[in-house]
Formats: sequence, structure tokens, C-alpha cells
Amino acid sequence: MQLKTILAASVVVSFGAVHAFGDIVYSNAVNYSGIFLNPGLSEVGDEIILAPGGPRTASTFRFEYYGDGLDSGTVANQFQIRFYDNSTLIPNDLGMFYDSGLIALPTPDNASGRNTLEFDLSSLNLTLPEDFTWSIQFSGIEAGETAGVTIYDPATVGTGYDDYWLRNGGGNWVLMGTNVPISFGAAFTAVPEPSTYVLAILGGICGLALVNRRNRKR
Repeated sequence: MQLKTILAASVVVSFGAVHAFGDIVYSNAVNYSGIFLNPGLSEVGDEIILAPGGPRTASTFRFEYYGDGLDSGTVANQFQIRFYDNSTLIPNDLGMFYDSGLIALPTPDNASGRNTLEFDLSSLNLTLPEDFTWSIQFSGIEAGETAGVTIYDPATVGTGYDDYWLRNGGGNWVLMGTNVPISFGAAFTAVPEPSTYVLAILGGICGLALVNRRNRKR
């Protein structure tokens, strides 16, 4: 894995403003570090912890990546997003509750090389665990092409850890650390479960008031 510094550019990419339906339950989109993680073709994941007490039915997910020289090779550039429940401590396929499948990776159209993509998850009825890992895997990245996740720290809503997960050639997840905190630029919004809306409506009508294995970021 390689950490690369992105040189300052004249174009400012707006990532910090989360325009989405629902409440922001996790946001690491403000404190840009100026670097990105280049995972090559390996799957890498960021374990995050949602803000306590918020809604948990996923509404949107957005993330930022860095790309350079994309579409210069002979193979189409693609990426894949997955979500893993960390209730078993380590991400695993049995705990995977979202898989985007392969999606075309757009070439950033600005001088900074950074681009933001957003997913509408509202129709999937996904319940987000408090502690889970979102991962990304790039494919079709050839010589002369670069794709990586941008690093932000610290998160402004929710929290996470200073390291990241890497899926090695044997298919096993290992924790990776560096000399700088690693948190991928991303944000989630969520809405209450449908039953919560029903209770709220009924309440209005009736007039009723109704593992310490790593160091968390502070």
C-alpha cells in the first residue's frame, strides 16, 4: 500500500457539504489531509462507528477518491463497494450486507484529481450497524493509471480507528497501520425505520409523548 500526497490545485472540490435526505450519521468529509491511499487492486476497508442515538436505515452513501491517468490503458477502470458488519470483530463475507457490484470509475474532470460519488440506498432497506466496515476495490488499473481513496481526519460526525483493513492475497483481512491516521473520506445519511414513522404519526394523533481492541479517535 502506498500513501501519496496530492499537490494543491486551483480547483476546490466540494466534499464537506453533504446534500442528502435523512440525518448525517457519519461524516469524514471536512478535514482533508492532502494524501490518498493507493491500494492497487487490493480490497481495503475503513471501520467506522456511527454517531450514537441516530436513525439506522441507510439513505445515502458518498465517498471521495483520487484518480490520475485513468482511461489511458486498455482495460476499463471500475470499482466495487462493500459493507461488512464488524460484530464478529473482523470483516467477513458472512457479515457482508451490501455489495455494489462492479461500477465504471469516472475520470475526475478537475485539476485536483479528486472526485465524489454518491449512492442512493433508500430503496434497499439496509440497517446500518453501529460499528461496520465499508470497503473499496479498484479494478482495471494498469501501468500509468492511479486510483486511491482520499484520507480525511478526524471525522466530524461519528468516529473510527487510526488503521485500516486490507484483504490479502489469501482472502484474509489484516489490520494495517501507518505513521499517520488513516480514515477514508466518506459520509452516510440515514432515516428512522418505517415503523418509527408510524409510531410518530400515531403518537401525534393520540397526543401521547412517547470491544476495546484498538484506540478510537477522540
